[in-house]
Amino acid sequence: MVKQFSHYIAETTGKSTCLFSSDGGGWGPCEPEVEAGMIRAYRCEAAVLPLPMIRKISQGYWPEDTSEIDPTKINMKPMDWNEIGGIAVEGWSSLSNMLMRYAADKGLKFGKDDYTGLFNVPIQVNGEWKEEKFGPSTQNHFGFVQNQLYALTTQFLSLPVRYVLFTALESKAEDDDRSTIYGPSIAGKKATAACPSWVGDCIHAQDYAIKRPVKVPNPEGGDPLETIIVDTTVRMYFKKHPDPATGIMFPAKPRIPPEKIKEFSKEYPYGYFEPTVEHGFDSYLHLCDKLSKDQSQSESLKGWREKMDQRLGRLLSGTSGVARISIPKEAVTK
Repeated sequence: MVKQFSHYIAETTGKSTCLFSSDGGGWGPCEPEVEAGMIRAYRCEAAVLPLPMIRKISQGYWPEDTSEIDPTKINMKPMDWNEIGGIAVEGWSSLSNMLMRYAADKGLKFGKDDYTGLFNVPIQVNGEWKEEKFGPSTQNHFGFVQNQLYALTTQFLSLPVRYVLFTALESKAEDDDRSTIYGPSIAGKKATAACPSWVGDCIHAQDYAIKRPVKVPNPEGGDPLETIIVDTTVRMYFKKHPDPATGIMFPAKPRIPPEKIKEFSKEYPYGYFEPTVEHGFDSYLHLCDKLSKDQSQSESLKGWREKMDQRLGRLLSGTSGVARISIPKEAVTK
């Protein structure tokens, strides 16, 4: 998704995409785009002050040297919006886990009764004894991380870029009415039901196993043997849909004008699109843009401003031909 997202940003803005990654898997599939400069990638290590680092990036700053891992040498500089058109954040799940670890390792306390239970364990390194600090997570840490994640998300969304893409793993949680739901995996799981409302479009990727019979060489010679290979196909849902195994609903939603839903459904009639290695998520965004910017609005909206101005002029003119409007002073100052 990040790969196709960066191509969409390049096509629509002519600019690069900043990839902020806290996932352990790295960005191998996006390496060609990284080498070309279409994606500017940075990985935040858990040991490199993640809390202030993430906050500054969400405010529009970027490490001057993305290869530097020494916290004392990292210099944050403002992003150049003439060169950056989109931001990808990978992702909610890993960020929440990283912040939980940060809060525990630092022994953060949010109340006098907030017991952290920090302890040190000695270990010999290069002939010298060092101590590693450990600590458990407290209940207050979960609320702290969820609030931080929400604040970071809203801050990212306020940046002057075309789109911000957030990724997340999926998780099972309980809604307020005790019903079981699926949603983005966030530490504590209380935010699982709420976080889809933090963003505009919410897309859920559902994979399906497709069995395919094939002939393979017989290791003992003779006729080929028949075996089964399992391929994986993915459907990107933008409408709520049930899990094929449990029937539990996954949240998903598009952000398009309501009057364009029928036209949108003509392109994707089943509430999902199937990405290929070339296109998928970028095609979805292009369609959303087309429908959102389509100027062929209904006749009832055309010229409404002119009609309202004419009507207002008639009402103000009255019988004397002169209209005087008195505006309270406090209204002007506001």
